[in-house]
Amino acid sequence: MRMEEHSDIEYLKQYVRLHPDNRMAWYLLGRAYLQQGKGGKANYCFLQAGDIYEAYERKRHPLADAAPRQALEQWNRGRQRRRVAKRAVLLAVMLIGLVAFAPAAPDGGRSAERTAADAPDSGSGGSAVMPAAGSAEDEDAPASGRQTFPPAADANRPTAVHAVDPAAESPIGEALEALLYGARLPARGIAVRLDTRGGWRLWNSAADGLLLEAERGEAGAAEAVVRMFDPEACGCEPADASGAISALEEWARAREHWWVLRSAIRRYAEATGEWPASPDDLIRPYPDNWLAGDSPVLREWFGPAAEAERQALKSSEPGADAPEAEALAVWNAGADDGLPAAPLEIIVDKANHRLALVSGNVILRNYEVGLGGDRTPEGTFHISEKVRNPNGRADGEYGSRGMTLSDTDYAIHGTNEPDSIGKDESLGCIRMAREDLEELYDMTPLGTRVTITSGVLPDEVSIPAGRFRLEPAQDETNPGKVYRWLK
Repeated sequence: MRMEEHSDIEYLKQYVRLHPDNRMAWYLLGRAYLQQGKGGKANYCFLQAGDIYEAYERKRHPLADAAPRQALEQWNRGRQRRRVAKRAVLLAVMLIGLVAFAPAAPDGGRSAERTAADAPDSGSGGSAVMPAAGSAEDEDAPASGRQTFPPAADANRPTAVHAVDPAAESPIGEALEALLYGARLPARGIAVRLDTRGGWRLWNSAADGLLLEAERGEAGAAEAVVRMFDPEACGCEPADASGAISALEEWARAREHWWVLRSAIRRYAEATGEWPASPDDLIRPYPDNWLAGDSPVLREWFGPAAEAERQALKSSEPGADAPEAEALAVWNAGADDGLPAAPLEIIVDKANHRLALVSGNVILRNYEVGLGGDRTPEGTFHISEKVRNPNGRADGEYGSRGMTLSDTDYAIHGTNEPDSIGKDESLGCIRMAREDLEELYDMTPLGTRVTITSGVLPDEVSIPAGRFRLEPAQDETNPGKVYRWLK
């Protein structure tokens, strides 16, 4: 953390006086003092920072386990001895009539309980432990006209995103490790913490789970600026998150395309025994419509996604090393995003009439659906067919889209009876509302696994405000067949 100007130090000092519980601010102030060679003040601030120091420095502070009162008493005794010695020297100098001397400034009777802004420097050794802030007079500082702490980031800078592990003991530590260390990382990174439900992580909670934003300086992590957005995690007043939210939303749209693209590549390779040479191999007319359409993002990331899948396949072989493409995902600017690379799957929960699109333990979407009770079979299937406007209609009994399950008479399709959603009124098929179905259709490649079971999905419906869409680029209709799914 670079704090070269005195005004920066003054601002931070004032800030921690007003926000004594802001651990990140204490850490920033400590780094500023350390660059000035003031180890005693720096260590005091680092101890106030607590786990922020440990997360950022990747080690426990050497004085963290010391007894503060004893350390303070020892330091006060040392300070008193130094004052007495200086006064004795001064008296001796005066007595022998020396012309030049350097008097020591008296303490003025101030209490040992002083703030970090006034804490004496014990040298670069950093062995002093200072008392807690807040009980004595402080240096004068302007009370108004301060900028937002820390300043807002530029939303247009390239951004990497990391979703912290919900089981992490130190979410902040994990986030800083992922975003600040590594040769290929961008200057800017954002960490999020997804909501959890019954072991699932909810993808659409990312914007509400902003944890922090980190911007590396020219010297990397040593000159980074960190903005905290979660008041519970940092014990602070959160920074302005508007820029981070905009960057996160853009990244999330790209991440969904990445999931869809990789899943299509994987399913194509499994079915054909070869790798697609270009996106055009995936965007074909019915019945080879692996993807439901095209987008600039799909074309931009096809090469990295195909390579990531090749590397993932190699890593699954016995004795294979972890693939570099997985550890340093090209699309995320070299940062591990903390999200699963597993192909997309569909899970249908008969107990609560839910259909979820998932990758690993992340639920991307969780829709309400209509089912057929015992007439809806449980088991594992795959999407064997995708058709647009089955039987030539978008408003018929099967709606605007249909996806056949393992060449059976069961399918995921629309309905002209929207009131049946959430009920057991079908003959066994899975009914969906039109907008939900069309989004799922675009996100689900041909060959996607479908598991029908009970009691595994959360009740909470999870749908974003901005729907996923691909641009239609091929004929996905099938006028030569009359569909008779068990509606």
